[in-house]
Amino acid sequence: EEKEKQERPPAPFTTSTLQQAAANRLGYAASRTMRVAQRLYEGVDLGSDGQVALITYMRTDSTRVSDDALRAVRERIQADHGSRYLPEKPNVYASGKSAQEAHEAIRPTTPLRSPDQVAAELNPQELSLYRLVWQRTLASQMADATGTTCALPPASATARS
Repeated sequence: EEKEKQERPPAPFTTSTLQQAAANRLGYAASRTMRVAQRLYEGVDLGSDGQVALITYMRTDSTRVSDDALRAVRERIQADHGSRYLPEKPNVYASGKSAQEAHEAIRPTTPLRSPDQVAAELNPQELSLYRLVWQRTLASQMADATGTTCALPPASATARS
């Protein structure tokens, strides 16, 4: 039996979800993730651009993204992938009940600076973590994924003998 399935994109990173994703995908301990994130937040030397912060503050429990950042992310998605992958309205995610909302979600300072554009200036750990943050931020504002799932019908009682 085939069924149509829609899946909403994941929310932008909070501190804990960044640590979980870095552990699962990159094999980083939480302390390593936060050390690398701190360097990306404080800024890296990008040659002619000077010292540039690549991500927003990394200690947050909020999934909120500023209006200006949402607009820039949506423009990047439109330019790279077209309107087919852009929802009509920005995706908004609820933060946990105890979220203080003092900071935004962890995101690139600008979606215009792709990981490939800064790869030569970052060490492998910084690049991996920046790529993770950059991709999650863009993915969070893309249209729902759609597809088909297949399910086998339940086995009959006589077939179980």
